[in-house]
Amino acid sequence: MRATADRRLAIRDFISERRHTTIAELIQEFHVSKSTVLRDLEALTENTSFYTTPGNGGGIHATEGWYASRRYLSANQEALLRRLETGLQTESEKKLMESILLAFAKPTHE
Repeated sequence: MRATADRRLAIRDFISERRHTTIAELIQEFHVSKSTVLRDLEALTENTSFYTTPGNGGGIHATEGWYASRRYLSANQEALLRRLETGLQTESEKKLMESILLAFAKPTHE
Protein backbone atom coordinates (compact mmCIF):
# COMPACT_ATOMS: atom_id res chain seq x y z
CA MET A 1 0.00 0.00 0.00
CA ARG A 2 2.91 2.35 0.71
CA ALA A 3 4.16 2.03 -2.88
CA THR A 4 0.75 3.17 -4.14
CA ALA A 5 0.75 6.21 -1.84
CA ASP A 6 4.33 7.09 -2.81
CA ARG A 7 3.53 6.80 -6.52
CA ARG A 8 0.44 9.00 -6.15
CA LEU A 9 2.49 11.68 -4.40
CA ALA A 10 5.10 11.43 -7.15
CA ILE A 11 2.38 11.81 -9.82
CA ARG A 12 0.98 14.82 -7.97
CA ASP A 13 4.44 16.40 -7.85
CA PHE A 14 5.07 15.55 -11.53
CA ILE A 15 1.85 17.31 -12.56
CA SER A 16 2.71 20.27 -10.34
CA GLU A 17 6.21 20.67 -11.76
CA ARG A 18 5.40 19.97 -15.41
CA ARG A 19 2.11 21.96 -15.37
CA HIS A 20 0.86 19.86 -18.33
CA THR A 21 1.24 16.17 -19.05
CA THR A 22 -0.62 13.29 -20.64
CA ILE A 23 -1.77 9.84 -19.58
CA ALA A 24 0.86 8.39 -21.94
CA GLU A 25 3.64 10.39 -20.26
CA LEU A 26 2.50 9.25 -16.82
CA ILE A 27 2.42 5.62 -17.97
CA GLN A 28 5.96 5.94 -19.31
CA GLU A 29 7.31 7.92 -16.37
CA PHE A 30 5.89 5.66 -13.65
CA HIS A 31 5.97 2.31 -15.49
CA VAL A 32 2.35 1.46 -14.73
CA SER A 33 -0.73 0.62 -16.76
CA LYS A 34 -3.31 3.07 -18.04
CA SER A 35 -5.87 1.77 -15.56
CA THR A 36 -3.42 2.34 -12.68
CA VAL A 37 -2.79 5.93 -13.82
CA LEU A 38 -6.53 6.56 -14.09
CA ARG A 39 -7.14 5.15 -10.59
CA ASP A 40 -4.30 7.27 -9.21
CA LEU A 41 -5.65 10.43 -10.84
CA GLU A 42 -9.11 9.67 -9.48
CA ALA A 43 -7.66 9.28 -5.97
CA LEU A 44 -5.71 12.52 -6.31
CA THR A 45 -8.63 14.69 -7.36
CA GLU A 46 -9.77 15.28 -3.78
CA ASN A 47 -6.66 17.25 -2.78
CA THR A 48 -4.94 18.09 -6.05
CA SER A 49 -5.80 20.97 -8.31
CA PHE A 50 -5.66 19.83 -11.92
CA TYR A 51 -8.08 19.36 -14.76
CA THR A 52 -8.16 17.28 -17.92
CA THR A 53 -8.90 18.21 -21.50
CA PRO A 54 -9.74 15.68 -24.22
CA GLY A 55 -8.37 15.32 -27.72
CA ASN A 56 -5.21 16.14 -29.57
CA GLY A 57 -3.20 18.59 -27.46
CA GLY A 58 -5.29 17.73 -24.43
CA GLY A 59 -4.12 16.09 -21.27
CA ILE A 60 -3.74 16.88 -17.60
CA HIS A 61 -3.20 20.50 -16.64
CA ALA A 62 -2.25 21.96 -13.28
CA THR A 63 -4.63 24.73 -12.25
CA GLU A 64 -3.08 28.20 -12.42
CA GLY A 65 -1.46 29.12 -9.11
CA TRP A 66 -1.49 25.59 -7.69
CA TYR A 67 1.83 23.99 -6.73
CA ALA A 68 1.92 20.79 -4.73
CA SER A 69 5.12 20.18 -2.92
CA ARG A 70 6.83 23.53 -2.59
CA ARG A 71 6.08 27.04 -1.50
CA TYR A 72 7.06 29.58 -4.08
CA LEU A 73 7.73 33.29 -3.98
CA SER A 74 4.88 35.53 -4.99
CA ALA A 75 5.43 37.60 -8.14
CA ASN A 76 6.04 40.70 -5.98
CA GLN A 77 8.56 38.89 -3.78
CA GLU A 78 10.46 37.58 -6.78
CA ALA A 79 10.46 41.01 -8.45
CA LEU A 80 11.87 42.61 -5.30
CA LEU A 81 14.65 40.04 -5.02
CA ARG A 82 15.53 40.51 -8.70
CA ARG A 83 15.77 44.29 -8.16
CA LEU A 84 17.92 43.78 -5.07
CA GLU A 85 20.12 41.34 -6.98
CA THR A 86 21.36 44.11 -9.27
CA GLY A 87 22.75 46.03 -6.28
CA LEU A 88 24.73 43.18 -4.75
CA GLN A 89 28.44 43.90 -4.53
CA THR A 90 30.28 40.59 -4.41
CA GLU A 91 30.16 37.59 -6.68
CA SER A 92 29.34 35.36 -3.69
CA GLU A 93 26.32 37.53 -2.81
CA LYS A 94 25.12 37.37 -6.41
CA LYS A 95 25.50 33.57 -6.48
CA LEU A 96 23.67 33.26 -3.17
CA MET A 97 20.76 35.40 -4.43
CA GLU A 98 20.58 33.37 -7.65
CA SER A 99 20.46 30.15 -5.60
CA ILE A 100 17.55 31.56 -3.58
CA LEU A 101 15.70 32.53 -6.75
CA LEU A 102 16.34 29.13 -8.33
CA ALA A 103 15.06 27.36 -5.23
CA PHE A 104 11.93 29.43 -4.62
CA ALA A 105 10.82 31.17 -7.83
CA LYS A 106 7.88 29.57 -9.61
CA PRO A 107 8.93 27.42 -12.57
CA THR A 108 8.51 29.27 -15.85
CA HIS A 109 7.99 26.27 -18.16
CA GLU A 110 4.36 25.55 -18.97
